Amino acid sequence: MPSEPLDPLRPFPPAEAYENEVSGPAGTTIRASEFVWRPPEDIPPREWLFGRHLIRGFLSMTVAPGGVGKSSMVLVEALAMVTGLPLLGCAPPSPLRVWVWNGEDPKEELERRIAAACIHYRIGPGEIGGRLLVDSGRDVPIVLVRQSGGSIRIAAPVAKQLEAAIRQANIDVLIVDPFVTSHQVPENDTTAMNAVVATWRKIADATGCAVELVHHVSKAGAIHGEDMGILAARGAGAVIDGVRSARQLIRMKPDEAARFGIEEASGYFRAVMGKANLAPPERAEWRRMIGIPLNNGRDVWEQGDVVGVCTAWQPPDVWDGITPGDLQRVQRAIAACDTPPSESEHASDWVGFVLADTLGLDAARTKTKPERTPAQNHDRAKIRRMLTAWIQAGALIVKEVPDTRNGRTRKIICVGEPVTDADIRGH
Repeated sequence: MPSEPLDPLRPFPPAEAYENEVSGPAGTTIRASEFVWRPPEDIPPREWLFGRHLIRGFLSMTVAPGGVGKSSMVLVEALAMVTGLPLLGCAPPSPLRVWVWNGEDPKEELERRIAAACIHYRIGPGEIGGRLLVDSGRDVPIVLVRQSGGSIRIAAPVAKQLEAAIRQANIDVLIVDPFVTSHQVPENDTTAMNAVVATWRKIADATGCAVELVHHVSKAGAIHGEDMGILAARGAGAVIDGVRSARQLIRMKPDEAARFGIEEASGYFRAVMGKANLAPPERAEWRRMIGIPLNNGRDVWEQGDVVGVCTAWQPPDVWDGITPGDLQRVQRAIAACDTPPSESEHASDWVGFVLADTLGLDAARTKTKPERTPAQNHDRAKIRRMLTAWIQAGALIVKEVPDTRNGRTRKIICVGEPVTDADIRGH
């Protein structure tokens, strides 16, 4: 922990303690610098600290709607960084010193979240090794920029105290959650937000610390977040423009849950890189929130706390256990039908039932959607995805034929390019 707490800013320091955002250091001389060529192998590499998101000396940002699990996720990532363990699939090059500053919640609430994560991941004090530092904004407020009398003012003394605290504790990564609590300026004011981000950027650069800003989405972003991408972030574009790496957390949609055979999409989300100036965008990574009991019940609170913990989650692999021999069996079963099965999932002779009977899956032939179990939904989702892939590959063909029952047409499934015994042996 830093030995000296930051100035609580109650009230703010006098106006003369602030620097005007537009002014530069006294005595600064501006001049152009000649580029000095040196061999590329002599240029120091970028110091990536955690995946391709956190880099020493730069700002990064995580943008998400409220309640999705972003605070739990960054806390689990903090534990991964201090322990060196790949808790969510990513580990640092070596254990790091991480300072988590939460501007909203009290210290005890942060303790609950960390304790729940430690229970789930079986982490003890020995693995943490004193490398995790945690503070609440209720005890250690950090307000770097404010608006006063129409002017944007930077709290230079607070910024200097913060830099000193980072150096004194040898902090590698500082997590600021949420970003909005670190300033008191209008979020839609481009000039004001540029001053806030620039101040955080100077702190990261001066200390060699990677700074992670946790930010909310706008109201429109909460509804259309995936379509808007990283622009779903709340406030002026200067926020996203000022960071080097930005990722977005997106809730699982109902149609995605249905495709994966999940009964309820709540608690699932994915992290996607929305901006990566220094590295190619990473592929989406799925996360799931689970409840962990603390077993801390007492007196009238006998039940104790159940705290959400972020975990890694992988969508089910549709091809798990499926071989070319299985496709051959499906083709033969379809060919053996008295009449070609229907392409429509709503039909009583849906081709998916042929797949289910052939591959030992449970498609819940006689049950309506509300009556199906999660396992049955999973199998139906798997069947749909296999059908789509096999039709695209030409192994199955969709044909449109007259429907003798109503004089219209209907779509049926026929065998396309057959799988041979030689294909199976070659596999």
